Amino acid sequence: MRASQRRGLGIAITGVYLLVYIFFATSIGGLFAAKPWWAQIAYFAVAGIVWVFPLRPLFQWMRVPDHHELPAEAPPSVAVPKKRR
Repeated sequence: MRASQRRGLGIAITGVYLLVYIFFATSIGGLFAAKPWWAQIAYFAVAGIVWVFPLRPLFQWMRVPDHHELPAEAPPSVAVPKKRR
């Protein structure tokens, strides 16, 4: 699969995942309506951060270059400035 296809598929999967996550996060968040303000803030802070962790493997898969793409070359050692003492 080409990199552009992986990125397109990854974006579609991310969109569907976020819609489902938002639905469940707000449904559970409704249970916190009668709770103290600090419990509501804690829940929505956690729910606002946790969504990204399951997507990390997907993002890494999307970033894999095509086989015909060459990795970036390291700069030659003469191009690196030397530090003064």
